[in-house]
Amino acid sequence: MKRIMGLLLLCTALWISGCSGKASIYDGIEKQDITSIKSIKDLNFIYEYKGHTDNWASAYYVYQLKNDKDNHVTRLFLKYIGKEPGPSGEMKYKYTTEGGHDGSGTLSDAQSPSPIYNLGSSGGNGSIADQNSVVNMHVEWDGGTEEMELMPVNPRK
Repeated sequence: MKRIMGLLLLCTALWISGCSGKASIYDGIEKQDITSIKSIKDLNFIYEYKGHTDNWASAYYVYQLKNDKDNHVTRLFLKYIGKEPGPSGEMKYKYTTEGGHDGSGTLSDAQSPSPIYNLGSSGGNGSIADQNSVVNMHVEWDGGTEEMELMPVNPRK
């Protein structure tokens, strides 16, 4: 009887631990996933914004080098999380921030072996998005049009 209870308990523990390993929709666009900056030792992330819809997940980062407090860099990523097949053909995007940088662009061929789109970076010593604001994102692709709000991660109260 003890063996049966022990086996039942072990199976339950394995089943529960297997269910908790669900991947995040932001996998690949988390700040620790960005290969071009994860090797930089003296990096200070200022703000981080994330949002998603049924088809897209997006992340917007504002960071600076710790020894350069006058300048900052912003990076925007978009990840297709919708049904297969993924986007192909022309894809347009536009984003706006409160108090900071706005931008837009067109990808002439959105078909990609990766569902992740690095929509570029900008930098300088100009204004940045307000920490507690929302980044509004608009995406158009062959499958439709979507709007999403990227909310601040860990905003200050």
